[in-house]
Amino acid sequence: MAKRSQLFMLPLSENRPPSRGAVLLLTLLALYGPFGWILWRPGPWDAKRLLWLKSWPALPGFLVQSLDIFEGRPVWFSYACMGVVTVVALFGFFRLGRSSRAWLATSVLLAAALSGYSSWLAAQSF
Repeated sequence: MAKRSQLFMLPLSENRPPSRGAVLLLTLLALYGPFGWILWRPGPWDAKRLLWLKSWPALPGFLVQSLDIFEGRPVWFSYACMGVVTVVALFGFFRLGRSSRAWLATSVLLAAALSGYSSWLAAQSF
């Protein structure tokens, strides 16, 4: 009888959150995976494609480029803003995914949706 009473005293949140490595791997895959078209797109490997490869770390924040505030601004400013948006998104989706497995699935889907849209915008401007 003692074991049964202890069972009902356990908190409901006894499940452990997903590991940091798994959450980070899935989040990075969801954020950077849609930009694989840069590698597999047919065409020459010229300076334009190499520029896209160099800017890959900031590409999940590419949807910032669609804003009109970057008209006439230096290129480094737009890349810096893309980088900030990418870091904020990575941190936010990582924190959300660490909550539970259900939130991990939700954060991966949201990250993939954000990155997929950014990737589509980037492919249009390639």
